[in-house]
Amino acid sequence: MEEISTQFTVENVELILHCLYNDAGSQAQANTYLMNAQISPEAWTFAWQLLDPYKPSETQFFGACTLHAKVSKQWSELPADHYGPLRDSLLKVLFTYITGPKVILTRLCIAMSSYVIQTIDTFWPSAISDLISALQPQNIPNASPQQVANVLLQLLTILPEEFHTTHIAQPRSGIIKNTLCGSLELVMQLVQSVLSRTSSPADLCEICLKCYSSWAILCSEVLEHKSLLLLAFDSVYRDEISQTALETLVNIANISECTKYPSLILEMVDHISKFDDLLKRASQDCDMDKLNSIYGLIIAVAENHCQLLINTILDKPQKKDTILKLISFILQCSSTPGQYPVDEICSEQAFGFWDTIVSSSRNFETLLLIFHPIFHALLDCYLVKLRYPPENVYKQWRSDEKESFRCYRQDIGDSIMYSYNILRNAALANLLTHLEIAKTAVINNPSQWQYLEACIFAFKEISENVDIKENNLIPRFMNHLRNIPVDNLRIVSGSMEAIGAFAEWINVHPDVLSCVVPLLLMGLQNADVAVSATFALKDISRDCFSSMQPFAGQILHACMDALKGNVLKSREKVRIIATIGKVLSIMPYAYIMEYLDSLLPPIFNQLQEHLCSRDATVNSASVIVHNLHMLSMLFATLDIHYDKEGGGEESEPECSRIQANNQNMPQPVLHVLERLLTLLRTVGYNWEVKEQITEALCDALKRAVSMLSDSCKMFLQDMLNLLLHLYKNCPHHSVLDMTKQLLILFVKDDDERLSLSKYFAEICDHTIQISTKDFRESTNIIESFLQVLDQIIRRAIVFFKDETVSPSVLFHFAASALNLPEKPTVKAAAGFLAEFIMHSREVPSMLNAVNNQGEMLVVQVLKVIGGDSPRPVVEFMSDILMAFNKKYFDNLCRWLGSFPRQEGFPSPRVTQRQKEDFARTVLKERTNKRRLKEVVTEFGLVCRGIIGTEYAAQSYQSFS
Repeated sequence: MEEISTQFTVENVELILHCLYNDAGSQAQANTYLMNAQISPEAWTFAWQLLDPYKPSETQFFGACTLHAKVSKQWSELPADHYGPLRDSLLKVLFTYITGPKVILTRLCIAMSSYVIQTIDTFWPSAISDLISALQPQNIPNASPQQVANVLLQLLTILPEEFHTTHIAQPRSGIIKNTLCGSLELVMQLVQSVLSRTSSPADLCEICLKCYSSWAILCSEVLEHKSLLLLAFDSVYRDEISQTALETLVNIANISECTKYPSLILEMVDHISKFDDLLKRASQDCDMDKLNSIYGLIIAVAENHCQLLINTILDKPQKKDTILKLISFILQCSSTPGQYPVDEICSEQAFGFWDTIVSSSRNFETLLLIFHPIFHALLDCYLVKLRYPPENVYKQWRSDEKESFRCYRQDIGDSIMYSYNILRNAALANLLTHLEIAKTAVINNPSQWQYLEACIFAFKEISENVDIKENNLIPRFMNHLRNIPVDNLRIVSGSMEAIGAFAEWINVHPDVLSCVVPLLLMGLQNADVAVSATFALKDISRDCFSSMQPFAGQILHACMDALKGNVLKSREKVRIIATIGKVLSIMPYAYIMEYLDSLLPPIFNQLQEHLCSRDATVNSASVIVHNLHMLSMLFATLDIHYDKEGGGEESEPECSRIQANNQNMPQPVLHVLERLLTLLRTVGYNWEVKEQITEALCDALKRAVSMLSDSCKMFLQDMLNLLLHLYKNCPHHSVLDMTKQLLILFVKDDDERLSLSKYFAEICDHTIQISTKDFRESTNIIESFLQVLDQIIRRAIVFFKDETVSPSVLFHFAASALNLPEKPTVKAAAGFLAEFIMHSREVPSMLNAVNNQGEMLVVQVLKVIGGDSPRPVVEFMSDILMAFNKKYFDNLCRWLGSFPRQEGFPSPRVTQRQKEDFARTVLKERTNKRRLKEVVTEFGLVCRGIIGTEYAAQSYQSFS
């Protein structure tokens, strides 16, 4: 195969095709050869030879595919004087294969369509009328009239599709579209002549419907042909072509220009309102495909034109019943019998419509009253569709079916919320009635738990929109949760999730806590519902913590027991710590410290044991990380200096007294941080530093510092030593994030300036050292480092003034990073350099760096623009040029003045004149960032030789 790899002759192509289909070992090589063959100039010749009627079908197929590829993608290779012969050859070969094979005929129709697209605006403006004249039975005696008509309609159907998939420059694209639409009447007359004859074969009618649909998407003027719309609706009742007719009508309804034809849409609604028997028959036949298609049309019309329907109800009362019937069909879709997704999949189609109609009608009081019965019915239907199947059935479902049902329930939850937005308290009353009936039913028959679980789920879904001052129906719901069957895990879990969802409401009604706290604490004792319990406790303690004083001791005791037991998993224990932190925040200081003395030893003991372990294992690392996560959550939530938030009940006098006393005490997490740092110092940093440990430890420190602010100053040196140790053993972005946080926090602290500057210098030195060894493999750390430098310049530039830091080295380092191929890294480098330049006149050493290395940086920027780097990074170079323009205009004039005279720089594809124009435009744009970015991007395209191409148009589109 190697000898013929560059010889694209018909013999070689046939040989390779044989290998492709018969030699599995050489398929990849054969495929590469054939792809190269298709784009070679020789393909214009061998494609016709491959289409010899006596060749094997796979050879003919490749020939047809090659013709299409050449016409659609390499049209520019063809001289204008070859257009006519190529058209004649295409017609001839189309006539030859008009009776099949079908797969080859289809490819030839696509090739001919592509030819029409390429020539209709210049060489062949009468293409469509000529094709209709040429493809007549009398001109093709070797085919039956039906075969000829089939090919003509197929060709006309493919034409608009080929137009949409062919990349054509924008001005010409509009011309071609207008020329095609100029032949619309001819095409529609042909389609109508077939569809209007009752004797027309089904397959011919089917392709006519597809042709109608295809042209409707191309030319909205099709919508003026109402007679065709009627024929399409008539076709819905013809079983052989019903599916195609429905799909065609869906495409019509989805056309955006349909809004200009309201009478057409209302006519569609009239026809759809007569679908009763059609739906009934499809349902009786269990024809889910048919049902899906019918409902798909109904929903497409209603959802796309919802505002028109609403306006019609308001302005034309005589149309109200017809439109309400349309909506009732959609309600019927939502209520499709059977269990989703194993028995039916129709009902999921309607979700978007309910959202649309609520959004469109909420400002019309009259409409809300009209729609009340519909949304009550929808609520009732969804309380059925929400239900799980019997447990023994559900266990047999595949994992993908369970996931589909989970997502389906969530979509139902959204629709229930929409219903609540219409019905408000009426929805609550409805749900409460269902809940009471379901609760009675499950008491009488525990196996019928699904109804009650669905009611609780529905309450949870509306929680976000319920008025927090509602004091009639929600308290009754909460009271019911006190007496739910605790032996059914799904009901218990759902109840806990509902409690968590109503946390904000409970904050205004703290008396409800006595109903819900015992249930949540009970959940900590059961592994199957612990996830829901810990989430709900976290939500309640966050939103209601100032009201939890009466339950605080009970909660803290239960949480401590749960941590000591084996019921909770790691993530659940971390969530429990969040609850502990919030609840402890309202307790007396002495109680807090005593509780911490019980809570912390197991955490620190495990940390010490595994940090000192000589046999480091994956399990050791996970234990360390887990305990650090628990400490991190404690740092984030234990705050005795909290500000009382409004919205809840006034604090009890005792709670206010405790809060006032605690304000004068140090934050308890200061004690926790001290113990953590002491432990790490005691073990002597001899433990193996791993990435996940570094990240978890830095996260804990970050939250501690955020909580303590400058109160952690006493531990600053310990933290700096620890971070430096971590960074030297495991360079990670989390250490750099902590570096930024500490430098900015203590930027004005003169006492710590020396130690912070020394630390910053060591971080900079180590980053440059490790990056220099393998620059291209260190892009993640380089990116994070440059982002930190950017922030330090903006908010703590004083550290660039210290003599331990070398701005010149950092400037050169960032300039070198512009050579990297990764877009985020180059963006970070350009951002830092731009900030460096903008602030450099404030710091003499930075000023020297720009003066000494500025020209080098400009050269590097021009290389990036000129093609040394991937195209997506070019846009960031404008930030650097803009900064130079603002702060070093004279220097930039000098530096840019010489580059146009450099032969072949930054690209051999640009002329001296183009470079001069670029330099002049750059220097002119001193304030308009967007314009400068456009100039830089366009020059980059010129340098790469792709300006004016479709590829360039896509690249440039974001700026237009």
